[in-house]
Amino acid sequence: MSAGRVAWMVLIWLSATYAWAGGPRFVSGTANGTPAIIEAFYTSQPMYFTDAGALAATVSHAQADAMVSAAASVWNVSTSSLTLSQGGVLAEHVSSANAYFDGSAVQFPLDVMATNYLRVPIAVIYDTDGSVTDLLLGDGASDPSGCRLHGVTDSVDAFGATGTIEHALIVLNGRCVTSAPQSLMQMQYQTMRAFGRVLGLAWSQVNDNVFTGSPTPTAGQMAHWPVMHPIDVICGPYTYQCMQNPFTLRPDDLSSLALLYPVTAANATTGKVLSNTNGIAIQGWTSFPNGQGMELLNMTVTRAPGDAYGYESWESVSGVSGVMFQQNAGNPVSGTETAAENVGAPSGIFEGEYEMGMVPVDAPYTGLLIRPEAINPLYTGEYAVGPYQRVPESVAGSPGSAVSPFSQAGPQEDFWITMTDEPSGCNPGSDGTESSPVAVDASGWWTGLLCGTGHASWESLTLKAGRTWTLETTALDENGNATTEKAQPVLGVWNASDPTGTRPTVAGQGFAMNAMAMGVTQLRMPAAGSDGTYRFVVADQFGAGRPDFAYRGRLLSVDSVSPVTVPLNGGQITIAGMGFRTGNQVLVNGAVAQVVSWTATQIVANVPTQRAAGAGSTAVDVEVRDASTGAVSDVAGALSYSGMAVVVGPAAQVSVVSGAGQSVSVGSELAPVVLLVSDANGNAVSGAQVRVYQTVYAWEGACAAVGPCASAPVLTISQATMVSGPDGTVSVTPLLVAGQPQTVEIGVAAGTTGFVSVGLVVKP
Repeated sequence: MSAGRVAWMVLIWLSATYAWAGGPRFVSGTANGTPAIIEAFYTSQPMYFTDAGALAATVSHAQADAMVSAAASVWNVSTSSLTLSQGGVLAEHVSSANAYFDGSAVQFPLDVMATNYLRVPIAVIYDTDGSVTDLLLGDGASDPSGCRLHGVTDSVDAFGATGTIEHALIVLNGRCVTSAPQSLMQMQYQTMRAFGRVLGLAWSQVNDNVFTGSPTPTAGQMAHWPVMHPIDVICGPYTYQCMQNPFTLRPDDLSSLALLYPVTAANATTGKVLSNTNGIAIQGWTSFPNGQGMELLNMTVTRAPGDAYGYESWESVSGVSGVMFQQNAGNPVSGTETAAENVGAPSGIFEGEYEMGMVPVDAPYTGLLIRPEAINPLYTGEYAVGPYQRVPESVAGSPGSAVSPFSQAGPQEDFWITMTDEPSGCNPGSDGTESSPVAVDASGWWTGLLCGTGHASWESLTLKAGRTWTLETTALDENGNATTEKAQPVLGVWNASDPTGTRPTVAGQGFAMNAMAMGVTQLRMPAAGSDGTYRFVVADQFGAGRPDFAYRGRLLSVDSVSPVTVPLNGGQITIAGMGFRTGNQVLVNGAVAQVVSWTATQIVANVPTQRAAGAGSTAVDVEVRDASTGAVSDVAGALSYSGMAVVVGPAAQVSVVSGAGQSVSVGSELAPVVLLVSDANGNAVSGAQVRVYQTVYAWEGACAAVGPCASAPVLTISQATMVSGPDGTVSVTPLLVAGQPQTVEIGVAAGTTGFVSVGLVVKP
């Protein structure tokens, strides 16, 4: 990625930290009491200025201006005070000749810069050769193969102190326009959507089955799929062709415009009508059963016109709950977010609040059905429908709904919905505070609940020196399954004696879900030089807390290994600690040991021989590893090998585990023969020497009906000495003579009495 792309992506991120959806894209405000304000342009008559050059070899400047004008004019409607028009032409053609990265930011000609917002609120750049797109997004971004993503690039790059949008850029990639007229129509479609974004409209989830395909969308649902849908449906080379009437705003788009740029009695001008002339504004609150607001729900309206029977089969308008609530209250690990990032209001009344600017109402009345739904988990990052920083959250059970059977145009209506299938309680239990943490459960496992905005769980533990350890949490859904769509836990560790109110002094993991397992946040801790007592915290990355923010905590730590010395041929050890579970691996100096049993606080394992472990005369590490999450705890120098190798006694036994009785055709491989060496009591013996004899005979077929069978000639023989593995097994690869039928006799001996033979056949 080029440095220019990094700077541009930072620019986009900085603006996106304000983003909300289902109506407004940006909301200002801070956690210090500043009121939350929906951000629209500082003027309801913003002007755009187009590049002085041509868009492409096949599209002149005049043709490009006409296309941009058509894209902009879609947003000029009578029920919105917005009037978007061209104000003129930039002083130059913007290209790599006058746009560059200065080491910290992308620099444009002065009239394109955000500081010139009063004269040029929106700059539209005709990137003829793709060089500006490459400068902003990285080398190769302008390649025609990526035109669905990089045909048009937009960014809001300046905001006013009073909660307004001041300046925006729209870059049209000229390499995406060919001689085919459809390519210019595709760019008009993308430019139209880009204008919606820079005007402050968010992506919107309405009739989402048009995108998902399940269930199969009806014509009515397709006709009401908003222009500001997050991700295009791809039905061919040009996505505008996948929409019915792609250059016509839907009721949801009109509702968002009315919310950001309403026409009221105070600002009505010629050609404009009051936004509620044929519609109704909606404000609502959605909450958990305990009364706490529930944010990040997509709230949809389905209508029942007064002259029709029943509800329409499509959704008309949407809004997202929590639109005015603060996005990020910070956490003890990362600290408090800056005012620029901490947008929205901290008041709990906004946590489940949503707004819709204009729901169309037919005379004499229209019934309205308000229903909450989960946001599509794909709608995150640059496709975010909910608050930009947080991922969408899942919904439990069957959400409730609200009905207004006789709504009339004009007045605002209010709705309250309680999500009855969500958790009803919000009691995190006794999980400690920063100044008084509770001792971690002796098993190393516990369950917690980040319940109540800003709630954090504080616990403490004492660990011995020389041990690495792992702290991890798994976010849980309403069914107790791992999820990425509920709490976003972060972790921090302090010495117990450290002052409170500081950032983590020992270690911290400030971003959730960093482990390879679903829903797991993990913090691996190095070994300390001395015994120590620590306090640690589990908190939500964004400072949120709700009745459904459950998690499972785990602290994986090895406390001791017993015995500390085993024979050269290995032996059995017991590992004491916490956070163990079935399937955890034990490694001795990196070599795998055979685990016999697991509990949360104890693992019993048979360790490999000194030779198999690659150990010398010094003590080696013993490690417990969880392959499913990557959690690990290691004790340095915990185990030594000493004394003589254990010799297999005369009562040794050898038995076949697998591979006996094989019969294949020439050209096919024989599988290895696996044998087990055990002592007189049937216990597996590791490190035992076994002697392996193999003889390969030529194929003689069946014996004659009369007389003895002829002796088959010997093709080859081999002898070898092998050593049983940690689990007492020996794997023997059959000796073969390629390309001919044969029989293979394998004999294996251990001690003085243990012997077994196996016969294998390779048929013609």
